Amino acid sequence: MSALSNCSTTVWAVNATTIAGSPTGIAAFNSTLLNGPFGLMVGTNDSIYVMDYKNPNYRMQLFYPGSQLGTIIINTTKGTGLNQFSQINALSLDISGNIYILDAGNYRVTKWAPGASTGIVVVSANGSGTSLNQLNTPYDFFVEPNTSYIWIADSFNNRIVKWINTSTVTLVAGGAQGSGADQFYKPEGLFVDTSDSNTLYVSDTYNHRIQKWLYGASNGTTVAGQQSGVSGSALNQLNYPATLTMDTNKSLYIVDYGNNRVVLWLLGSTSGILIAGTGVAGVLPSQLHNPYSVKLDSTGALIVNDYYNNRIQRFPVLCSPNMTPSSSSSTASVSTNSTSIAAILQNTTMAVSLTTNSLTTLASKIYPKIDFVIFILIKD
Repeated sequence: MSALSNCSTTVWAVNATTIAGSPTGIAAFNSTLLNGPFGLMVGTNDSIYVMDYKNPNYRMQLFYPGSQLGTIIINTTKGTGLNQFSQINALSLDISGNIYILDAGNYRVTKWAPGASTGIVVVSANGSGTSLNQLNTPYDFFVEPNTSYIWIADSFNNRIVKWINTSTVTLVAGGAQGSGADQFYKPEGLFVDTSDSNTLYVSDTYNHRIQKWLYGASNGTTVAGQQSGVSGSALNQLNYPATLTMDTNKSLYIVDYGNNRVVLWLLGSTSGILIAGTGVAGVLPSQLHNPYSVKLDSTGALIVNDYYNNRIQRFPVLCSPNMTPSSSSSTASVSTNSTSIAAILQNTTMAVSLTTNSLTTLASKIYPKIDFVIFILIKD
């Protein structure tokens, strides 16, 4: 179904299409199946880069739109060499086609030029530790598009650091474990809003919240989840949030790992909107099982790394007012808004008096066997 354009907010399909790996969650290490995919990124023309691993082999595959047959572009083994990896946690791609790989097991980031058979170290290589020039189980990173500065969620050091080059690093936020406004507890995701003076958003994973830090600030504010660090499954709560991204309207797309879902938090909202997954782990097209990352392709579709289901899922846009490119990301972003709601199911219209916070949950209870619901927002 093609996306509609006459609605006031973006709506995604309830059921996803598997674009890489097995639709039924089968794990394997061949050209059509994946084994524990962890690294994911969206490239030009909506090609998908996926990194997976089966001891002792690592590979990165490129999946072109419409094809579930991967092309191997990096094929190597576990180890410490510059052509090897040990626990890949995140990937990034710059405008020149250079691939950045967060090799957490080797406590480094390597940069791979297009077609290269080996990488070069651009972050760390100083081993595990607490010194500013060391890392301890980093989980995510952000490469600034204009400067190539690299921001890292140094998870087990409970901090965010920024690497200017291989010898210059600064502490941006955190540094002590706790639930205070100036602390983190194993942060596993970050996003830098380069259009807003490098405002930083952090998945404070074990505090079950998202923290916003103005650049240069000494503490952050909670913008999603509970400030107290209490986890839960309600839509105003998070449960081990992993990675996140943002669109041009400052709406946050959060992978709520422990709740097996992706939630959207609009700017200034006190609760999220369920946009992918049901909240229950499973292998159905509507379900996710411990998802780890979400990206947006050029159409605004959600590309989700459904980790424990060994697949990459695409939730297409059903209805969107507009889509604009973000200056902070190499992928497109979707504008999102919030107001009162009416739900339209195929040719049947049903007025619904509720907020967007419970929208998807209600729809799934009323219509458990349909493939999608289109929501059109009506201004008060």
